[in-house]
Amino acid sequence: MHGPLWRAGAEARPYPDHGNRSKPVKRGTRLLAGLLAALLAALVLLAWQWPTVEQTLLDVTTFRPPEPPPPVWPQLPVRLVKLADDFTQITDLQPLPPPFAGDLWVVLQKPGDAFVFNPATGARKLLLHKDVATSSEEGLLGLAFDPKFSENRQFYTNSVVTERDQDKTSIDLWQLPADPFAGNQAIWIRRILQFDQPYANHNAGQLTFGPDGLLYIGTGDGGSGGDPHGNGQNRKTWLGKMLRIDVSHSSATSPYSVPADNPFVTDSTTLPEIWALGLRNPWRYSFDSEGRLWVTDVGQNRYDEIDIVRKGDNLGWNVREARHCFEPAQGCASQGFADPYWQGSHPPHIAAIGGYVYEGHAIAALRGKFVFGDFGVGRLFAIDGSAPAGKQPQMYWLCAHRLAVTTFGRGRDGELLVGDLNGTIWRVAADL
Repeated sequence: MHGPLWRAGAEARPYPDHGNRSKPVKRGTRLLAGLLAALLAALVLLAWQWPTVEQTLLDVTTFRPPEPPPPVWPQLPVRLVKLADDFTQITDLQPLPPPFAGDLWVVLQKPGDAFVFNPATGARKLLLHKDVATSSEEGLLGLAFDPKFSENRQFYTNSVVTERDQDKTSIDLWQLPADPFAGNQAIWIRRILQFDQPYANHNAGQLTFGPDGLLYIGTGDGGSGGDPHGNGQNRKTWLGKMLRIDVSHSSATSPYSVPADNPFVTDSTTLPEIWALGLRNPWRYSFDSEGRLWVTDVGQNRYDEIDIVRKGDNLGWNVREARHCFEPAQGCASQGFADPYWQGSHPPHIAAIGGYVYEGHAIAALRGKFVFGDFGVGRLFAIDGSAPAGKQPQMYWLCAHRLAVTTFGRGRDGELLVGDLNGTIWRVAADL
C-alpha cells in the first residue's frame, strides 16, 4: 500500500549470459560465478523490495518479506478459526443486517464479485458482478448497507472502473433481492459519486455509515508515491480526504446532499463534502460504540498510523508521515495538524490493515481494544482504546499466522472475522 493492495509478484527473468564464449571457462569457476551472481541478484531484489513493499503490496504467494523478530509486546490469548476458503482476493466482509436472520455475510472479491455467505452451512451465492479495473490496488473494494436497509434493502459499493481510458472511483447504489439465496442478483440503481484516479494505487476503498446516518468515504491521495500532486493538502480535490455526504436526501440534480454541519461548507477554498484532510491511503476505517472514527492510514515507507479522526482534522500528509516530517524531510510545519493516536515504524510493520474496537463478549481480554493486522506481517495486533491524549497506546500482539490480511469484519454480536487476499475467512476466537 503504498497502498493496500496488490501487484502481481515481480516476474523472475533469467539473466542473459554476456560472457566471452570464445574463451574456455572451467565448470567450477562458472558454477561459482553463477552462484555469486544469483546471490547478488537476490540481495538487490530484497534491498529494492523491503522498503517499498507497502508501495505495491506484493502478492505474498510469490514474495513474502522476512518476518521481523518476535515482538516485545504482551500477548493476548487469541487464535484464528477457519470458516471458509476458495474465495478470490477478499476485499471486504460485511454482515447482512435485518430483516435477514442468522449469521450471514457479504464477501467482496477484488475482481468484481460479491457473494452472500453462510458460515454455518458453507452455502454461498453470487450477489452481484461489476466490471471493474483490477490493476494494482483497484477493483471492487468496499460495501456499506443503508441505515434503512430493513425497509429498502439498499446498499452501496466502492469500486474503481475504467471509462474512456480513465480510471475512476465509483460509488454506486444497489438493491438486494428479497431472497439472496434464490438466484436473483442485486439490482444496480444509480451512481452516487465518481472521480478520477490518476494512478492505480492509493484508491482507499472503504465505505461506512456513521451513527449520524451519513455516509463516510475515505479516499487515497491518488497514488504513485509521495503524493506527487499534493492531493493530501489540496482542498479542491476529493483525493486524500475523508468525505461525508447525506445519501438520504437527493434531488433532481444530485444523488446526495452535503450535510449542513460539515466543517467546510462555508469555506470557498474547500470542497464542502470534505470532513477531514491530509490522509494518504485510509484503506479501512470504522466507528466504535462511542461514535469515534478509527482510521488506519498506511504510510509511505517509514511509519503507519491509526487516527481517531474528528470533524475538520488535518492529518498532515504529505507534509508529515505520522508524527514525522516527510516534505520537507526536516523542519516541516506542525501547527494545525492532528497527531495520530498510534504510529508504528517499518519494520516491524509494512502496511497496517484496520480494524475495529472489539466490543464482543467471547474474548474478555480484548474488550475495548482496537484490533488490526498488517498485509505483509504474519501477526494480528491490538492497542488500548483509551490512551491519554498525546501518549502512545499500549501495544499487544494476538497470534501469528500466514495470511495476507486485507480486511476485518464485525458481526452483529461484535465478534470479528479476518479476510485474506488468498481467499480464506477466519474467526477471531479466544485461545482456550
